[in-house]
Amino acid sequence: MNWKTDLRLSDLEGLAPIEIACRVCGQTRTETAAALLRQPGLEQAYLDEAERALKCANRFCRGRVRIALIHDGKNEGFVGGMA
Repeated sequence: MNWKTDLRLSDLEGLAPIEIACRVCGQTRTETAAALLRQPGLEQAYLDEAERALKCANRFCRGRVRIALIHDGKNEGFVGGMA
């Protein structure tokens, strides 16, 4: 269990920015949660399911992507720490 399996796209605010980074070519883009919800098949998706369904925006790459929430201009890929 992690934050991607616990949260749905519909749980986020509509204007919440989500960074989508390609694992192959490194290209990044930012989309809102509302824009991702409008895509077919992502209406009830958890964040990990959305990450598997999304592909790189570069038409020559189309690689797997990593998503991260952006809060106050900072990426939040990992929440937690060591004691």
